[in-house]
Amino acid sequence: MLRSDSISNKIVTLDQLIRIRRGLRDDGVRVVQCHGCFDIVHPGHIRHLQFAAAQGDRLIVSVTADAYVNKGPDQPMFTHDLRAENLAALAFVDWVYIHHEPTAVSLLGEIKPEIYIKGAEYASKNDPRFADERAIVESNNGRVVFSSGDVVFSSTAIVESIQKTSRADPDVAQLTKLAQQYDFSTSCIGRIFDQAKGKRVVVVGETILDTYNHCQWPEIAEEHPMLSLRPVSSEQFDGGAAIVAQHLAALGLRPVLCTPISNGFDACPLMDRMDGLGVEMLPIEVDAPMPEKQRFLVGRDKVMKLDCTHQFELDAEQRSRVVEQVCAIADLDGLVLTDFGLGLFADDWAGVLCDSVRDRVALIAGDVSGVRSGLLSMKHGDVLCPSEAELRQAMNDHHSTIVELAHRLLYETKSRAILVTLGRDGLAIVTGEDQVVRLPALSHDPVDVLGCGDALLASMCASMLGGAELVQSAYVGSVAAAVAGAVVGNVPVGAAQVIARGQSLGAQFAHCVSQIGHKSTPTQAEQRII
Repeated sequence: MLRSDSISNKIVTLDQLIRIRRGLRDDGVRVVQCHGCFDIVHPGHIRHLQFAAAQGDRLIVSVTADAYVNKGPDQPMFTHDLRAENLAALAFVDWVYIHHEPTAVSLLGEIKPEIYIKGAEYASKNDPRFADERAIVESNNGRVVFSSGDVVFSSTAIVESIQKTSRADPDVAQLTKLAQQYDFSTSCIGRIFDQAKGKRVVVVGETILDTYNHCQWPEIAEEHPMLSLRPVSSEQFDGGAAIVAQHLAALGLRPVLCTPISNGFDACPLMDRMDGLGVEMLPIEVDAPMPEKQRFLVGRDKVMKLDCTHQFELDAEQRSRVVEQVCAIADLDGLVLTDFGLGLFADDWAGVLCDSVRDRVALIAGDVSGVRSGLLSMKHGDVLCPSEAELRQAMNDHHSTIVELAHRLLYETKSRAILVTLGRDGLAIVTGEDQVVRLPALSHDPVDVLGCGDALLASMCASMLGGAELVQSAYVGSVAAAVAGAVVGNVPVGAAQVIARGQSLGAQFAHCVSQIGHKSTPTQAEQRII
């Protein structure tokens, strides 16, 4: 099944929270409330909240808004929206509210919880803010309960430890150096996304159904020494060109997805999902089954994949009709090609599509995946985004340097830039100029790498259409890839998530400035990376 939006439904406004509280009170339900910053949710927070949930029937957690967090420079590390999402993801938390005041006094007066939970350290702390909170709770016949405090962590200490470690991180140092030339600040990224809003982009490529089968711990089959898996649940995500279009829509653009749809496939649910996410569909009817890739997971580890894909090709009439439909799209700003090697772009059709719109659009971008994909047919593009393996395969060269291969690809496709993804080593940007720019990976321990490249491609394209320079766009794409890698499966990445991730990175960058000898002052550098 598809992922639900239950987490977002748990984050409520004040009016919603008051209505919920009124209904709970009428039903005789005991409400427990916790309040705090919850910047980094650590084991101490988990035990604190689990204890709180056990004291009553429903748990409300209120989060201090960014403007009222007073814990020193560069804190909070994460925005209040992201902190609220983290808490809402906990099953034992029922509702989360972002509170825009320095203390919880007024909110406690509105909610009137039966029980208000505070950390054990407050039992002996002479804190006037807590004294006011306690007074309002008890005046409404509630009581304050202190959690056990058997495991004590400090978010502030954890943040400071992260920042201290980051000062010696060569990747952070490299990004900070680049920030002297390019503006990576979240305020700049926000402006770029604002300028990209409403841009119309057509995405042409295969939609792939990504199925995740979650299995029990594997065993060895009795009849033969082979792996034996027992699926216990499954979930399906829209992959391939579909998730690229969904990313673009989440970033505020107006994507049109031009994709093959099997004649025997019930496309209504897919069409409805796309419409609900702001993606216009331009289906191409084909006889082949819908491509599906099934992955079998034990915990977070993928132990097997079934590639249920089939080759197909469009006939000349279908290709001509698609080109006409793409050219008929009004106010078209960009073309994104995603070739998964299933035959859609056979016979250099990608080049025909590029030539048909080159004079009309500000951006043409291309990405490939699979052994049969046609990177060399993507002509006159602004940026092509192969991995190192895809680049070497396309050029049939496993010995030359990446830069040499990228320059050859630039020449053969007459493209402006090649962005080569290098996995844990980040990416390299190669243009017709001699300089090669390298960006380090922004996530070294992703939960799931599936879809990271799609998020990078979409966010980079959105940034370029928003007026960003190529290196800025690649940085934004890398941040989006880090966001995508933090969750299992394909989930659209929006502008707010990219900015939130950029803010957390900025907190690390700012502390690296003084360690690597910039020409500009630390203040100037920090303004370009926070």
